[in-house]
Amino acid sequence: MSFSHKKLYVIFPAAGSGSRMKSDKNKLLMEVNGVPVIDRTLTAFKKFADEQHIDICGVLVVPIGKSDDWASYIDGKVFSSFVEIIVEGGASRTESVSHGVFSLNDPDLPEPDADDPVFIHDAARCLIDSDSLSRCLEAILEEDTDVCVSGVKTKNTIKMVKSGTTMVESTPNRDLLYEVQTPQCFKYSVLKECYEKAYDEEFEATDDTALAEHYGYKVRIVEGSYSNIKITTPEDIIIAQSLLS
Repeated sequence: MSFSHKKLYVIFPAAGSGSRMKSDKNKLLMEVNGVPVIDRTLTAFKKFADEQHIDICGVLVVPIGKSDDWASYIDGKVFSSFVEIIVEGGASRTESVSHGVFSLNDPDLPEPDADDPVFIHDAARCLIDSDSLSRCLEAILEEDTDVCVSGVKTKNTIKMVKSGTTMVESTPNRDLLYEVQTPQCFKYSVLKECYEKAYDEEFEATDDTALAEHYGYKVRIVEGSYSNIKITTPEDIIIAQSLLS
């Protein structure tokens, strides 16, 4: 499949409460080496689009009641040209992302084609690199790939415990385990179907590809990067600054 006549759609969930950061300041506005987290994330995608000579339509999903604040913040930034939609999220990740997905069906905008690629990328993953994005784009453009996700092999041994206890039940084979990241990538028709079904059934999932698995789609792992961390706790700011250094 050629990308020559396609647009890459990217939904950036940014509606989380950030409670684990233990700060009054929105974690996306906290600085990593002097640059806000959200600026780093969106600039990385701007850089990728420029390198690949592709168009991006960005959807920023923000906290309830904060759309005007975020519109003012984005205005005039180097990446403002591709953040075309700002939509308010919901009470959960699944609900928030669904608002982003359904916004692509806005009657005032051309709806994506069925096989157009849509990335969902956590706004808090500000160290995403162009190579990882390129691998994700190449994978989702394959005809036999409807869903894929950036991921890395687990370095640590994982223990399964018995429900409701701390007693070990089993030790999964580490060679078969991956830590998934974002982007999580879909062909548009598949993404729309998954979120329409999840909305109707009130089904919740901790990540987007879990919805695809639930509804019978095969999910492909694409090589990610160990540096593609999610800024969640104060320690993550320190780690991100160290990685940049």
